[in-house]
Amino acid sequence: MRLAHRIAIILSATAVAVGAVVAGPVTAAEAAAPTTGRFTPLDTVRSWTGTGRTTPTTVQLGGRTGVPSSATAVVVNVEVERPTAAGTVRVTPAGVSAGVTTQAFRKGQTVSSLQTVRLAGGKVQVQLSAGTGRIYLDVSGYYANGSGATFTPLNATRVFNQRVGTTPKKVPLAGRAGIPSNATAVALNTEVGTPSANGYVRVTPSGKDATVAAQVFTKNTTISNLVIVKLAGGAAQVKVSSGTATVFMDVAGYYANTSTGSVFVPLDPVRATSTGLTTTPKTLRLSGTAGVPGTATAIVATATTSRTTAASYLRFTPSGQDPQVATQVLGAGQTLSNAVMTKLVGSSVDRRAQAKVSRGTATLTVDVAGYFLDGSSGSGFGADVSWPQCGSTLPAGQAFGVVGANGSLPNQSNPCTAQQVRWAAASTGGTNQPKVQVYALAANPGRAAAVWPTTNTDPAGAPISNPYGTCSGGYDRACSYVYGYTRAYEASHSRGVPTPSAYRWWIDVETGLSWLGPADATDHQAQNRADVEGMVAALRAAKVSTIGIYSTKSQFGTIVGTVPASSPLTGLPSWIAVGTDGVRAAQAACSAGGLTTGSRVQMTQYVVGNQDRNVSCV
Repeated sequence: MRLAHRIAIILSATAVAVGAVVAGPVTAAEAAAPTTGRFTPLDTVRSWTGTGRTTPTTVQLGGRTGVPSSATAVVVNVEVERPTAAGTVRVTPAGVSAGVTTQAFRKGQTVSSLQTVRLAGGKVQVQLSAGTGRIYLDVSGYYANGSGATFTPLNATRVFNQRVGTTPKKVPLAGRAGIPSNATAVALNTEVGTPSANGYVRVTPSGKDATVAAQVFTKNTTISNLVIVKLAGGAAQVKVSSGTATVFMDVAGYYANTSTGSVFVPLDPVRATSTGLTTTPKTLRLSGTAGVPGTATAIVATATTSRTTAASYLRFTPSGQDPQVATQVLGAGQTLSNAVMTKLVGSSVDRRAQAKVSRGTATLTVDVAGYFLDGSSGSGFGADVSWPQCGSTLPAGQAFGVVGANGSLPNQSNPCTAQQVRWAAASTGGTNQPKVQVYALAANPGRAAAVWPTTNTDPAGAPISNPYGTCSGGYDRACSYVYGYTRAYEASHSRGVPTPSAYRWWIDVETGLSWLGPADATDHQAQNRADVEGMVAALRAAKVSTIGIYSTKSQFGTIVGTVPASSPLTGLPSWIAVGTDGVRAAQAACSAGGLTTGSRVQMTQYVVGNQDRNVSCV
């Protein structure tokens, strides 16, 4: 981390605490900010067939069946055939055993679900929660940096509703429901209604009759699955393998070779929410959870509905929109999943979708696999620098920059502050983070301090309003408050930060600096807390409008203890560090909750080599 990496790195336990799974050492390539991906559709092709078990099976997809080794993620239809026990299937990046669901199934039930999966070294892994089952993976496209199509999310709109038989039926899509003539592929939620026989539905490019199934169904049972299908001549086609069925298609968005759409950022699957549903739409705030930033235009997720009290259907739509379309059809007591690609709406700090069931109640879980960003906004990742980077080449292409005002100690200056602030001001933007942010080191050394305060005055001689009483040179809360006030006063007045009130400031609270401990005072945490409160007061006196705290939950709790509701630290924004665990852990930490009651995680930090990187959570 900062301070020439002398400060203790937060260990893997931090990532586990926020729901991420660490799968051995993180390579530099995997730890770095993921490149945003553009989509290349493929004629759907079977890429793997094998037996799924309760132990993970690694599957190579990169470099096979049209997927290049440079692909960052794949779109794959996952079919489970005749499982020997009820359970769930999980398809995740290789080495990542995330506790999320790709699809739930009953014993003996064959069922499919579309997934978008990040590739780790070109690989994914497949695992069942119980028993065994035959698994089929059919790839319909991939994401990669560079050339390819961007995605434009749409409000869910029905584009097809016809009885379909075993002869392919053409489905013209270009020029309808907001799909332009240059669209290369579309995302369609495809529902098979009241089929007259057991079988499967195929949705393929027009004129292509690939021998793969979009969804398997049983006679008279209605079921849905998301399909991403390449267009041929602006059209797709649909057929069933036997009998007839009514097929409904609802478009969720389209891909086109333009720069005006959105690019994809893959995540390791992260649970964003688990909530009860009724027939009244429930708003789901998704920005700031599961690593989804406030600039996201849409999410890719698995929506699993369980504990249904009545036969019904799930609607998962943009917030405020309730079109008459079904995301998934459900029986009473049934657990079933479906992939969703849903447009997010709302303010830049509160991006939302909504969900409801048509009858009764149910429980919904949403596991996010990635999100889309406007193609001009970059990846949304920032960097932070300080005195160790003086004289060296600073990072390039960051969306925002954070600059340390101090040297290696709180009473020292960063000699390159002004230069580094100019570097941050040249950030690309495209996130809800200010381009320039500043942090100040915090410490409370007590008797180890070179200079300890003896009065309630700041370095300019002005009086300090002290909530802990008069500082008379004692090693107590009153003087700890003044010590912290003095350090923040110096950071904002004499450390070379131009116009300090123009920036968001962070107070860096970590165990690598000098703090009072149990051997120093019985109320050491209260004194340390008073110190940080003094820093907040000094920054507010300097007319800084937004102040937050940088730390980890473990280190912050060790230093200041439980923060009471009356403390000015309560509710301040949080900047959470995950150390060397990489970008996946940092994205997951966006959902982990802040350092104090009511605090929202604004961003998270991870380390790549000697460089600190930051994920915007808002």
